[in-house]
Amino acid sequence: MKNITVLLAGLFLYSHTLFSQANTNLTGMVTNDQEELLIGASVFWKDTKQGATTDTTGHFSLPARNVASTLVVHYIGYTPAEIQVLPGENNIWVEVSGISQLQQVTVNGASFDTHVSTLETRNVEHISSKELRKAPCCNLSESFETNGAVDVNYANALTGVKEIQMLGLRGVYSQFMVENRPTMGGIATPFAFEYIPGTWLDGIQLAKGASSVKNGYAGITGQINADLVKPHLDKPLFINAFTSTEGRGELNVHLNKKGKGRISNGLLMHGSFVENRWDMNDDNFYDSPSRQQLNGLYRVFYESPGMCAQFNVQALTDHRQGGQISPIAGKTGLFSIDQNNDRVEVWGKIGYEGIGGKPYNQIGNMISASWHRSDALYGPNKYAATQKSFYWQSLYQTIIGTTDHTIVIAPSLQYDDIQETVNEGDLSRKETVPGAMVEYTYSRPNLDMEMPDLVLVIGARADWNSRFERLLFTPRMSAKYNFSQKSIARISVGRGFRSPNLMAENISLLAGNRALDFASDLGLEEAWNYGLNFTQSFKAARRDATFSLDVYRTDFVQQILADVDRSPTQVSFYNAKGKSFSNSILASVLYNILPGFDVKLSYKWNDVRATFADGVLRTIPLVAKHRGLVTLDYTTPNKLWAFHTRVQVMGPQRLPDNSQIPHEYTHDFPTTSPTFGIWNAQVTRRIGKKLEVYIGGENLTGFQQHNAIIAANEPDSPFFNGSQVWAPMMRQVAYLGVRFAPGGLQL
Repeated sequence: MKNITVLLAGLFLYSHTLFSQANTNLTGMVTNDQEELLIGASVFWKDTKQGATTDTTGHFSLPARNVASTLVVHYIGYTPAEIQVLPGENNIWVEVSGISQLQQVTVNGASFDTHVSTLETRNVEHISSKELRKAPCCNLSESFETNGAVDVNYANALTGVKEIQMLGLRGVYSQFMVENRPTMGGIATPFAFEYIPGTWLDGIQLAKGASSVKNGYAGITGQINADLVKPHLDKPLFINAFTSTEGRGELNVHLNKKGKGRISNGLLMHGSFVENRWDMNDDNFYDSPSRQQLNGLYRVFYESPGMCAQFNVQALTDHRQGGQISPIAGKTGLFSIDQNNDRVEVWGKIGYEGIGGKPYNQIGNMISASWHRSDALYGPNKYAATQKSFYWQSLYQTIIGTTDHTIVIAPSLQYDDIQETVNEGDLSRKETVPGAMVEYTYSRPNLDMEMPDLVLVIGARADWNSRFERLLFTPRMSAKYNFSQKSIARISVGRGFRSPNLMAENISLLAGNRALDFASDLGLEEAWNYGLNFTQSFKAARRDATFSLDVYRTDFVQQILADVDRSPTQVSFYNAKGKSFSNSILASVLYNILPGFDVKLSYKWNDVRATFADGVLRTIPLVAKHRGLVTLDYTTPNKLWAFHTRVQVMGPQRLPDNSQIPHEYTHDFPTTSPTFGIWNAQVTRRIGKKLEVYIGGENLTGFQQHNAIIAANEPDSPFFNGSQVWAPMMRQVAYLGVRFAPGGLQL
């Protein structure tokens, strides 16, 4: 640890030494005519190849001249700017104007509703709020219905828990963040995505593969970052009301105020309920739990030319009930589900730029604290947990010589105190993780292309984990090369670790009578991820089209398996006994058939296998090898109507081995699920400028998993199990929603 600290300090001093030697540099920033900072603009002296590119804050630095010279600024889609710079000038502000059309590489959606920027080094897919309105999107877990990169498994019939998959692996291997802040880990994991209402989302960023080391050693398969609406950018008043035939009702209210000076504040409120009384497969269990949630977020923002700060408080309470409907003749009691979660989180950020009078010197600080309580009853199983967490990070960014070379240094601290019990077992633990990272970025300007054609990011971090008493070293690298403005290749490689929260992450297993067996040698999970992305934009029949290909592999050094095949009455948690890996390939095509009419085709192939206790390399259960997605989106020229429809095709999945269970309980359960498709559609109508009405349906084909609970008629049997869900439990669901904003809406 001492050596790493010395190394980081040396890099810090080295960067400052180079910076201090560059006192003859010309520095400045580049904005558009709305004073929005432009990232990746090319800045160079006229008639030379001497130049730089603007960094992530729109600033640049390049060697100054001792005679009057002309500085040229190029940014894609804007008219080039030429500025006369006199001797002695060392700091300027350049404004470019005349925007035509931004050259972004579109991956899916319409009108750039989802895109990957040509300037971003990592393979990050941006999902806009406009894209999210193409589906009900009542919360974050329902925000990926039009996306081919993230798969959402169907909710467990008893617990209602949904889980995502990314690059073929469970969502626990992806790091979840809110505005680039790690959050809702530990016991909050099962319902974390349902605690971010859909109307709160300004957008989502999906970083695939080994991502930045800024946010810790987690995120083996990538990062999912939820970007929330800002008080000064959101509507002063926004109301969204929603109802469905599932028995669901929801109300969202946003109140925002731009205060005097540079302060703005906002209050986001959410209330929802589901009174579910459906039993469409006649197994005497509700198809999903009833639930009630109250959720609120208060935000305060301060912004000035050299400083920005924010303060946030979120509080929520969530209650769910479900399970058996009526007693079975001759038996007493019910297999009932009762889940209660309460959470309070406070976080803040403060950042400064222009430290020491240099615009590219920046300091940012982030701090958060949370309290979460969970109490649940799953038939005879009792679960109780409380978690207190604290997170802090301080980040310093500067340049080395010019803005073609940037360096970021950031220490951090994560602390978790979890008191957790399952029946008579105590799984409590405390975990303290101090660490530090350093990341270097090189951008090579291409004056002909008017953007950097080569960008390389190399980073590493060192962390001490007190729970496992290990020093963890996490190296990661990403690179991007532009063959042209419309042809891009990206590669990434990196190591990642994961501190397991086995019970919270597998809470659905409590919806049954299986005993839990934990091996004594369980530790951190560790893996390497390798990725390749290629994106090509082109014209077909004079219409825009884009092709994108993602190829990723994850190799586990150590992985913990939840083995549901080994015994019909027990779940075994142990380390994989040999190879454990995931291969994932995603191909997507977007084509603009007519103005306002886009079609997207996505196909994903997953190969996810692990070596189980018997030494056999098997496919992980409940992972589809083949998935397909077709979406059609049309908006009328007058923007009054929007039509969205999508079909998701799910290939066969290996189901858990039930061969050791008496045939009378499993004769209706296949060993492999069939291929099936789900069809959803939505129509939106704008009425005036202030009101939108949307109506739609989910699972319009009515496909349903008829048998989801093993031994449903004998809930006290040791074979009773309600966790094998691979398809929708409910048939067709219709919904209706209204959006209202006095300040106006855009379709």
